[in-house]
Amino acid sequence: MTKMKAVQAPRAGADFEVVEREIPQPGAGHVRIRVQACGICHSDVITKEGLFPGITYPRVPGHEVAGVIDELGSGVKEWQKGQRVGVGWHGGQDGTCLACRRGDFVNCANVKVCGISYDGGYQEYMVAPVEAFGADAGIARRGRSCAADVCRRYYF
Repeated sequence: MTKMKAVQAPRAGADFEVVEREIPQPGAGHVRIRVQACGICHSDVITKEGLFPGITYPRVPGHEVAGVIDELGSGVKEWQKGQRVGVGWHGGQDGTCLACRRGDFVNCANVKVCGISYDGGYQEYMVAPVEAFGADAGIARRGRSCAADVCRRYYF
């Protein structure tokens, strides 16, 4: 299998390290993104220092991701290879809890956070659930930053 470079926290409180990893394969309901850019946020210290309950290590931080869909997992129909996407802090939800059934995905009982619940964008390729994506075809066609769109959607 082909390798890629990633920056990971090997354990809570440890320094970041650059490592070589296998390029991940997307499972059902997930896609693989070829990362083109990932913002560096102070919140990434949460991953580095282990400040969020349940973080498993090693973990790749990064929740301000912009990239291109590289591979589709089974069952993914609403996205296409080559489509520009962004992944922000909100990295997915279960869709079944009371908050989700009310449309309040941010308060999902089993919310996923990109770079905390699963490996984030400090790597060449990443896998994320489809519900984590923000994309705007008009912005992508005009060549503007998809990451800026994600930040506007999730943070402002």
